[in-house]
Amino acid sequence: MALADIYQKATLVQIPSGYKAADAELYSVVPNTTAGDFTVSVDADATRVNKDGLIESVEANQARLDYNPSNPQDPTLLLEPQRENIYTYSQDLSQGTTLINTSVDNDNTTSPNGSLTGNKLTQTSGALTRKNLGVILSGTYAWSFFAKKGDLRYLNARSLFVLNGTTPANGNTIIDLNTNTIAYKGTNVTSASIEQYPNDWIKVEIVATDNATASGDFVDFFFTDSDTSTQSTGVAGNGFIWGVQFESGSYGTSYIPNLSSGSTTRTQDRCIEGGNDALFNDSEGVLFADLEALGDGTTARKISLSDGSTDFVSIEFTTVAGVIAFSAGSTNNTFFSSIAVSGQTPKNRNKIAIKYKSGNTDCFINGTKVLTRTEAFTLSGLDRVNFENRATDGSQNVFAKIHQLMVFNEALTDAELTTLTS
Repeated sequence: MALADIYQKATLVQIPSGYKAADAELYSVVPNTTAGDFTVSVDADATRVNKDGLIESVEANQARLDYNPSNPQDPTLLLEPQRENIYTYSQDLSQGTTLINTSVDNDNTTSPNGSLTGNKLTQTSGALTRKNLGVILSGTYAWSFFAKKGDLRYLNARSLFVLNGTTPANGNTIIDLNTNTIAYKGTNVTSASIEQYPNDWIKVEIVATDNATASGDFVDFFFTDSDTSTQSTGVAGNGFIWGVQFESGSYGTSYIPNLSSGSTTRTQDRCIEGGNDALFNDSEGVLFADLEALGDGTTARKISLSDGSTDFVSIEFTTVAGVIAFSAGSTNNTFFSSIAVSGQTPKNRNKIAIKYKSGNTDCFINGTKVLTRTEAFTLSGLDRVNFENRATDGSQNVFAKIHQLMVFNEALTDAELTTLTS
């Protein structure tokens, strides 16, 4: 059966496309009534990337339909955890920084949000721009920022907070602004990545664990003409920086503007209570999700079809890295416990389905049946889909980029499930 024909069988289809912030609603495509809509909770001034590739703030409780700046077609629903940007004056590097042989013009060029707030750093020999962060020792942090080439090819982003008394090169990340690639990553830097934005801007994300005992909790910027790993200051020339973020966590999140001398916090996103009891079949069905999880192995994260209390079907990213789990059952009568599939990469884009039917429960990931269980069980009262725990208590939230979610009121065939998840 063709994929389009399988889609016609779905009773709830969430392909992120429309919202109404005033009523905290995310519209579903199917049904074409309000019965399938989700309730969202989103912090005012949280940001997204719009269809033009520009960063923009959203209203309170506006579902964040986020576009990929490198391939701006259909948006995803962006669901993120609570995070705090402790990098003060994130759009103005002339404030709260130590400038050595560097001057800052903070309204020199159009920034990634479309405003004239891009920082031009003009340097002489021995230059650097330093921020004292005052972070907690031994934590894992994500440091992100937007950069653009001036007349110097390389940018060194130096994570002095990871040094633990070792040489500065171990905390260096050197970005080649000609090729938009990582030219060097120090041994104390966990990961470094680049994402392309419009108008020649790139977003750089660096993750490292704070082990500093001698050098202090600093981060430095300087532009240079070489990718030599041992350099510690820049040379005469210029380059551009905007939107710096420093947050506690194992991965970076969307930009949190911090225009103050303190920190700025964005609360977690929630998306809950899609559908009602008339849309779901207690006897058999399929829960399907197409998504990219943001993290892997930090805590249990669930998408649940449930009665809001005891009976449930769920897809779960577990507390163990590289594991996706499936569950169906009741807390009053545990007739089907969680089944885990190891060797997965949750942060990739995954298409995942669980078919529930008494005596036959099948689980599919990316076109492959990965599990089958044969057990007698019954469900009752299924009336909502949450991107979190069935109890709708704000816990075990899935933090991800959601491409689509569907619920079917029949147990699709293996062939149909293979096509659906391929």
